[in-house]
Amino acid sequence: MSQGEELVVGVVEAIFFENPSNFYKVVRISVDQDETDLLLDEELVITGMFASLHLDTEYQFFGKLTNHPKYGEQFAVTRYQQKAPTSYEGLVDYLSSSRFKGIGKVLAERIVDELGQDAIDTIISDSNALKDVTGLSKAKAEDLREGLLRHQGTERIFMQLSEWGFGPALSDKIYRAYESETITLIKENPYKLIEDVDGIGFNKADELAEQLDFDAEDINRIVAGIYVSVLELSNSDGDTYVPEEVAKKNGRKLLESSRRYLISDELLERAVELAVQNEQLMRLVDNLMIPSLYYAELNIVKKIDNYYQYEQIERFEEDEIDEAIEEVVKISGINYDESQRQALKTSIQSPISVITGGPGTGKTTLIKGIILLHSILHDYDLEQATKKVDENPVLLAAPTGRAAKRMQETTGLPASTIHRLIGYNRDSQVDEFYAAELDGSLLIVDEMSMVDTWLMNWLVQAIPYHLQVVLVGDKDQLPSVGPGKVFSDLIESDVLPVLRLEKIYRQAQNSTIIDLAHKIRQGFLPEDFLMKQHDRSFIQAPAQQIGHVVQQIIVAAKKKGFDATNLQVLAPMYKGPAGINALNTLLQELLNPPKPKKREINHFDSVFRVGDKVLQLVNNSEDGVYNGDIGRIEAIHFKKETASKVEEITVSFDNVELIYKKSDLDQLTLAYCTSIHKAQGSEYPLVILPLVDMYSRLLQKDILYTAITRAQSSLIMLGNPDSFYKAVTSEKEPRKTFLRDLLMVQFDKEASEDEEDESEENSKVEDEASHQNPESEAIQMELEEQIEESLELKEATINQIDPMINMDGVTPYDFMSSTN
Repeated sequence: MSQGEELVVGVVEAIFFENPSNFYKVVRISVDQDETDLLLDEELVITGMFASLHLDTEYQFFGKLTNHPKYGEQFAVTRYQQKAPTSYEGLVDYLSSSRFKGIGKVLAERIVDELGQDAIDTIISDSNALKDVTGLSKAKAEDLREGLLRHQGTERIFMQLSEWGFGPALSDKIYRAYESETITLIKENPYKLIEDVDGIGFNKADELAEQLDFDAEDINRIVAGIYVSVLELSNSDGDTYVPEEVAKKNGRKLLESSRRYLISDELLERAVELAVQNEQLMRLVDNLMIPSLYYAELNIVKKIDNYYQYEQIERFEEDEIDEAIEEVVKISGINYDESQRQALKTSIQSPISVITGGPGTGKTTLIKGIILLHSILHDYDLEQATKKVDENPVLLAAPTGRAAKRMQETTGLPASTIHRLIGYNRDSQVDEFYAAELDGSLLIVDEMSMVDTWLMNWLVQAIPYHLQVVLVGDKDQLPSVGPGKVFSDLIESDVLPVLRLEKIYRQAQNSTIIDLAHKIRQGFLPEDFLMKQHDRSFIQAPAQQIGHVVQQIIVAAKKKGFDATNLQVLAPMYKGPAGINALNTLLQELLNPPKPKKREINHFDSVFRVGDKVLQLVNNSEDGVYNGDIGRIEAIHFKKETASKVEEITVSFDNVELIYKKSDLDQLTLAYCTSIHKAQGSEYPLVILPLVDMYSRLLQKDILYTAITRAQSSLIMLGNPDSFYKAVTSEKEPRKTFLRDLLMVQFDKEASEDEEDESEENSKVEDEASHQNPESEAIQMELEEQIEESLELKEATINQIDPMINMDGVTPYDFMSSTN
């Protein structure tokens, strides 16, 4: 027994409560006083995570005796096992009991004679253990082993997992992945856990492998090291592929840091070949990809190609469209200029079209015009049609809940997240889920720069041939959280009609914020950057003074009527005096200070208080709340007030209220200050933006541009001017993807020349992006081969892709440490 553990032996009499989602149970047992360490009553209530318990069966329970304030004495179980018979006679009686059909006393004796005192363990661990027992048929042997697994195997699996250092939650995940084969599969290759079980990284798997005497040069270990290096580089840098030499270099670093043992080049090369052979990794033009990204990029190309071949959208004559546009002008009161009219025509004539533009260039106006034009040409009443949710011809979607809400507010029509639109929910299984085919005639997806490779793959699966598609976004904003740069690749491939909105229409409102954003996009700051304007200002302050300056700004803003609902502080990183965590603590005290009767609850280093502005960190599509959604704490209930007997928090998100138990509070964080990436898709009347030298690697043009464009009417920048100048002139190396090249090869496109009317800076940026992958005949040939092979891929393989990555996990811009 572990130090501090106590032993209780007893027979299960009743199960009062069980939670099937995590195996938690409340159980009454009759105590075997002779076998138990403690002096107890004849009956005892035990609690814990039990994979399976059988009534009238004796178990050994290990844990600690506790005293519940309401329910009295209880035993909190950390591990347990069914008490197995130890004598020859006991084993024979047990195996020949009514638990196991067809096993009489004679057969039971033969089994024990053949396998000895460890017969039960041997049968459970070895599926062939009974093959030499005389008179025991194959069917009876299988029934006996299944019965033993049912009665003792699950408990032993969980006990073994506990001894290997896995807690109840991870043990639950592992068991659900492997079930009765858990111990066998782990002993064969503990590194499988990295791919199969979320939450287990290389270090944990390697630690277990060392316990199981796996050599540092074991080929499974080397393969795992390279696989993890490719996976981590894809997730941290946003690349869909990793150069083979980089993967081997990072793999070696990981392997040698986990164990002090030098890994040879030959061993790394063997591991790469084995990983590719087993399709744990895919090779494309001397680069390595995780299979889900490889198949996702190929499938996007395949689906777009098929769509163009078989599309069935309704076509209209030129004069019909012109007349309809005039009707749009009359109804909307908007006098579209020639470029906007051409954009309307192109969108309504094309199966798939792309609209890209910065702030103030009329994207929202154009979206509303396209919807109205579509309703006129297709002859339906827009207001009546949108009331029928299941029959709505217009589908509006965005990658996040907040972006969808904003789209709904600006158009006045229903909008949803892409995940909800395609039918993904909490109960969906990633390896079985297939996106539901959409039913409508027009789909508009906004904030496309936030859509990653996985999510785009799922979206194109759902698009039928009759559905017209318009993809809208700002290609200069931050790329997606997950790997890829889908929106940029679609634009640069030149396979879809792209409408570039350059003219600034909102400038008439005298917005210097919009002008500043466009200057940043072009790579410089205006001469009046540090000067106070009617809608923006700059305050110089070192990192250590950011908190003090923010405090002064908030005090002044509150006097002008601003509060937590209409102002937002944005910062690129979490740590340090000018980081998100420190600023949230300060802002909470300023915007929602403690009061004698205001309830609050502590959760690790955080305090949650009634009235707090909070951010959802994980997806809950069933309740319509997603990663990035902002809510307000409406109530806090203490233990004695709740049926669950644990603290609970009630949070309101737009039209829904959710209750969080204290164990669920990791899903929430304070939202007075958020990362710039989390704010993408939202706008605020007042944005406060600190940038200081301590952000270092995060001083990038796309980060600054995205932050600036979150401000609707007022922007206060503070920090070191040099940090802003550094950010505006610094561009991160474009993400490494194959999607653009795959599209160009499939559609037989050559690298396009820069448009004559493009600005010089835009030309430079697009030209650099277009040369991110070396052009050569060999590469083109290999890409062609890959696309041809992809046409024969099984859908079951293609669909094993997690769409939720876009909404869960750490962004490349937060630089949070990953946990192994």
